[in-house]
Amino acid sequence: MTPGSRKMVVLAILALAEVGCRRNGPTGARAPTTAVPVGARTKFDEGVAHLEAGAAQYDAAIAAFRAAIALEPELWEAWLDIGIVELRRARLGEAARTLERSLEIYASPEALDALGAVYLRQGKPGRAVALYERALAKQPGDVRIRNALAAALRHADRLDDAEAECRAILGEHAFDPSAYATLGAIMIDRGQLDLAELLLGKGLARHPDHPLLVTNLGLVALRRGDDQTALALFDRAGAADPSFVTGRLNKAAVFLGAGDHKRARTELEAVLAIEPGSTEALLGLGIAVRLGGDVLAARASWERVLAIDPDHAAAHFNLGVLDMDYAEKPADARKHLERYLQTAGGDAAHVAVAKERLALLDALLGKGAPAK
Repeated sequence: MTPGSRKMVVLAILALAEVGCRRNGPTGARAPTTAVPVGARTKFDEGVAHLEAGAAQYDAAIAAFRAAIALEPELWEAWLDIGIVELRRARLGEAARTLERSLEIYASPEALDALGAVYLRQGKPGRAVALYERALAKQPGDVRIRNALAAALRHADRLDDAEAECRAILGEHAFDPSAYATLGAIMIDRGQLDLAELLLGKGLARHPDHPLLVTNLGLVALRRGDDQTALALFDRAGAADPSFVTGRLNKAAVFLGAGDHKRARTELEAVLAIEPGSTEALLGLGIAVRLGGDVLAARASWERVLAIDPDHAAAHFNLGVLDMDYAEKPADARKHLERYLQTAGGDAAHVAVAKERLALLDALLGKGAPAK
């Protein structure tokens, strides 16, 4: 077995406007014509306190929000916050249902952002695009919705349309940071790193600490192999907004690439304290604890990924490597590696390694059928 064939899949996240998983604090606004009873508002405020305390109190938060809804079914804020909690926990079906209910009562920007994020996490960028296009038809001048549409178009691999939307935004709002961040991400997708750096620099000239811009600039450095500059930029993004999980995920990816599992684990556990359903963080945590020698914890982390997303290619690959090299479970290893090939696509980074491993397993198990 070559050293490279033992490598596990390390995550790298491209920063975009992930506003759906974030809450901007309790809002004093209420849906028009909705009179909220004192008892419902009290329960709602209790839920917000639990929500802001972190993942360990998410069950208590949902219980409080549902108690508020029992007293006032039209309390859109409670429906919204249940959706945000469920999105953070990757319970995407329930998140979609509660966010759609919130939008039925009152079309808040927060619920629109969060529902779009759910559709993207579900692998349904077309639904996110349609959601934002409908909202934009009602509010054609809303820059926030236009930026969300541009990001969704990028996720749908409609890079030319996404670029056109970003440039239209910048034509009217010359230094909009989200438009520059998405435009920079598009150029990174295309491999145009110099142009990405130029565009991100223009945004940073007016918004020097904007976490999306700073993180995407860090990704440019990372693509160029400049890990130290990338880490400094990810640190800067985190200092600007400690709740911005994308910067922490990218720092963890750099640490994992360098074999520094302790610092990677610190970053990933901080992400999971906010978003316990983050498959990226769970995948990375499995790698970190495996590098630290804890095979059982690595398995548990990757199995949590598959509980959320049964088709998560990287988790299948890593479990295949684990079962083959450490657990001596060749049948299970074969199952995971075959699933990896089914879900990853023919041009994925570890396809050749997976096929080599399957060929070896065929020989070990006495099977002559080649890996497809």
